[in-house]
Amino acid sequence: MIQLLLETATEVCSVAVARDQELLAEVTAAGPQQHASRLTLFIAEALEKAGLSLHELDEVTLSDGPGSYTSLRVGAATVKGLCLALPNLHFSAVSTLEALAYAVQAGGADRILATVNSRRNEVFGQVFNAETLAPETEVMNVRLSDSQWRGRLLDGAGLGKIVVCGPGQDRVREVLDGDNAFSFAEPTAPAARHLLAPARRRPDVAAYEPFYLNPPFVTRSKKKSLL
Repeated sequence: MIQLLLETATEVCSVAVARDQELLAEVTAAGPQQHASRLTLFIAEALEKAGLSLHELDEVTLSDGPGSYTSLRVGAATVKGLCLALPNLHFSAVSTLEALAYAVQAGGADRILATVNSRRNEVFGQVFNAETLAPETEVMNVRLSDSQWRGRLLDGAGLGKIVVCGPGQDRVREVLDGDNAFSFAEPTAPAARHLLAPARRRPDVAAYEPFYLNPPFVTRSKKKSLL
């Protein structure tokens, strides 16, 4: 099976191509917020590196979120366009946080906290068992301004040794006060190649919406209305 893998959940997007779970090519944006202008170009570049064409693809796999509302929408729109143009192309989705957790070298930790930046002083987070990689919590907004945020991760249960991964780890590091139960590890960012390991779900592409968790943040214009 030949897969096209799209990681668009955060500010830096990447595209990969794999055959039977073996990575053939990967292209990652050199800078942030290039999804709308470059994603289709990255797809063409990754396919060229792999020596394949769009018509040889069996499946497109998308990073499902949570993450940036706009970035996730670009990924979803691209997938829908591909599936419309290629009727035999199957669609699957993988949790962004689960993909991060699967990519961690836990190093003897008891749990993994996979994180992606959310609103100010918050991260999207999910706790996984470091040995089995089974999720121990739902995806949550971790409010780092709350002095009790660590205790709320598992509703007061002990965390043991916990390794933090993903782009939200810098925010977590800033609020820790010498807590040696926490350590930090790669990956520091999602990547398309990470979508190969976790189990995939197969939603209906026509009805598909990414997992935003939060509604979009909308600001009102300060300009005087003409009405």
